[in-house]
Amino acid sequence: MDTASLPPKPDLWTGEPRPPRAPLDWEGVKPGRRQKAGISKVMQPPPGEGRILEWFYPDRMGRLMAGITLTLIGVVFCVIREAGFGWIVYWWIWLILSPWPFVFLLTGRTGRMSAGADWLGIGKGIFIKTYDLTAVKVFVDGAAHVIDMTDKHGGSVRVKTFALQQNQELWDLVYNGILHSVHVGGAQTNKRARDYLLLDFPPHLRNRQGGQGCR
Repeated sequence: MDTASLPPKPDLWTGEPRPPRAPLDWEGVKPGRRQKAGISKVMQPPPGEGRILEWFYPDRMGRLMAGITLTLIGVVFCVIREAGFGWIVYWWIWLILSPWPFVFLLTGRTGRMSAGADWLGIGKGIFIKTYDLTAVKVFVDGAAHVIDMTDKHGGSVRVKTFALQQNQELWDLVYNGILHSVHVGGAQTNKRARDYLLLDFPPHLRNRQGGQGCR
């Protein structure tokens, strides 16, 4: 991809210009909204870093819906994999799929994250520079896709893609950093990352040609 076509990096303090929309796991999914009160509960930027531009701290209903979403993704995966519903008679599959809404309800820190123009923070201790990534790889973990990212400063994170997408604007910021790291910085990728994240033909290029921006 021509690096001149990459969206610019937002300003560290104003956040402008905001990146174009990043692709979502499922076409038509409506991401959640950030909770205003949650900004005090997410990771704050280390000294010298730009301010928080976006964040996500799920409330009780948000955690429940995240768990239900993961269960539904698992159901869809099983239907596609088995070409039907023959799998529903196997109790052990339901043992894997059913607990997630309850797990998410009981795990208050699930999905806690913040992002600046060029960084991502998850929980209280995971911090990476999204424009300095050296590796971006996607794997299948059960019923969900996970993204592994490592930066040149020693930071690393492994997170489910749908979790990053709980706030669309936060995901847009992270995705723009990924594009720059891959196409400008030469970050290592695997085939699943390039295909699943549309790294070689991202949504903003499709939009210019009248295509769909998300999968």
